[in-house]
Amino acid sequence: MFLRKKDNSQNPTKETKILNNNLKPIIKSIEESSDEQREIVRKFRLEMENFVTERSLESCVKALNLSMQLANIREQLLETYKQYISILESELKTSLKNNGDSNK
Repeated sequence: MFLRKKDNSQNPTKETKILNNNLKPIIKSIEESSDEQREIVRKFRLEMENFVTERSLESCVKALNLSMQLANIREQLLETYKQYISILESELKTSLKNNGDSNK
């Protein structure tokens, strides 16, 4: 999904291979964390409905626990996206520099 498309008119450059190899684990991590986040959100909704109905300490603790898990997974996602952005920013700077050098 996020990987750079290979241009069929020429062989992929070394930089493209490196970029794709660097992005693969980050993309996998984002996809896994996103799946986990969706599952936690689903469970959290159920526990909140349970808490609203029961108003028990146990249901409150379960909902609180899931909200903390959700906060943790979102923090992980944020850090992973920061890594992803850093790689893309570096690639963009390199591309702009190369385009600037070729225009001279």
